[in-house]
Amino acid sequence: MDEDAARRADPGGPDPRWRPSPTKIGVGILLLVGIVAPLLVSTYDRVEPRLFGFPFFYWYQLLWVFLAAAVCATSFWLLRRERLAYERRTGTGPSTTTGGQR
Repeated sequence: MDEDAARRADPGGPDPRWRPSPTKIGVGILLLVGIVAPLLVSTYDRVEPRLFGFPFFYWYQLLWVFLAAAVCATSFWLLRRERLAYERRTGTGPSTTTGGQR
């Protein structure tokens, strides 16, 4: 097993990518909101206001499909940005070791 694989296998190791950071905490909160908000039925258990004749109950749930996709995309982008910054700072990653691009 090479050194990188050993570090990835041990999340408690010295690798700072496993440590909580403000970005990771923010992403966790963002994902938690995207999960919990649609579960709060009392927030959308009504008919009014209607949108194009659809009761609030239906269009609010459909809106959360798109909001959840946006939350996931934003979370991915934030974590990827943090990882790329770490790789630039430490000189690690495939772009520096193999000469490839992402």
